[in-house]
Amino acid sequence: MKTRVIAVCLCLVALVLLLRPYLARKWSAFDTNRMFRGEPVYNGKPLHEWAIQTENGDYVTGGPSAGAIEAARAIQAIGPKAVPWLIKWMESPVSDYRTSGAVYAFKALGSDGKPAIPELAKILNNKDAMDDYSSWHNAAEAISYLGPEAIPAMLTAATNLSGRHIRWELIENLGNMETNGISAIPALIGWTQDKDEWVRLGAVNALGRIGMEPARVIPVLVKALRDADPLVRRDAASALGNYGKEAKDAVPDLIKVLDDADWQTQTGAIEGLGWIGEQREVVIPLIIKKLHSNNGIVRRVSGFALGELGGKEAFDALMQATDDPDGFVREAVFHSLTKIDPNALEKSGKKFY
Repeated sequence: MKTRVIAVCLCLVALVLLLRPYLARKWSAFDTNRMFRGEPVYNGKPLHEWAIQTENGDYVTGGPSAGAIEAARAIQAIGPKAVPWLIKWMESPVSDYRTSGAVYAFKALGSDGKPAIPELAKILNNKDAMDDYSSWHNAAEAISYLGPEAIPAMLTAATNLSGRHIRWELIENLGNMETNGISAIPALIGWTQDKDEWVRLGAVNALGRIGMEPARVIPVLVKALRDADPLVRRDAASALGNYGKEAKDAVPDLIKVLDDADWQTQTGAIEGLGWIGEQREVVIPLIIKKLHSNNGIVRRVSGFALGELGGKEAFDALMQATDDPDGFVREAVFHSLTKIDPNALEKSGKKFY
């Protein structure tokens, strides 16, 4: 009798092991159906599939793919009905493809996602949520796409995180507001003096991307060109370039930064000078010199900057760099040659390989 019981038990164990993969698939399917039951649908495709599709990028252009553009339009068509689902996918313990897709979906919704601001603010201010960096990080980005109404919540959360290194991300994300972020400028100016270099870095980046109030911001960015941290100097220089001609008085300061001891800082100055486009007779020869740097990244940035500056002198210098040993540099060179004079480039017979 005892032997029979043992044999039956062993048979049951073997059966469970054999059925385990099948049962796991069935439970997964049940759990998935329950998780997505009732979510909005557009053109026969559920919200979570559209949200995932928003992440697709175009390698050639660096922007969103055609599929991502289609997904953004689908989410815009769904509108505010998407908000409860997107919030649910961003909260702990969810941390998978839906989470990052929800961030891009909020970007697609823009101001139509405003109803999410209070819930996202809770994630940003929840001490327990801070232990789950993924949820906090995604909420910090998602809220920045919901329009100027989100600024008070972002500023409050950043202030509450005073002394915490992590707040630099939230501060930098204010730049996602672009011109709508104008009301955040006073706080951002204050953060350019923070003792944490990453907070200062986030602040100068945001100020450059907002690109408003030049009379107030440009002197702050010029001062940041002398920051102790090379990345802050780099991004302050690049941020000045976002102001274009309005930053023309900063050109002499940027020219000095071209000789910074840190090559990364030099790239910011090169970008800034290229976008401002002033004092070309002085700036172009200096950037041509950088086009022959030993550093491939410096050469690549110089190639793009010369394309922004344009003109025959820049074109001729770029033609001399079409055989650069670094493929990324050649890519920048041919991009700029095409931008300056595509017909002359075609006649030359030179091609990018």
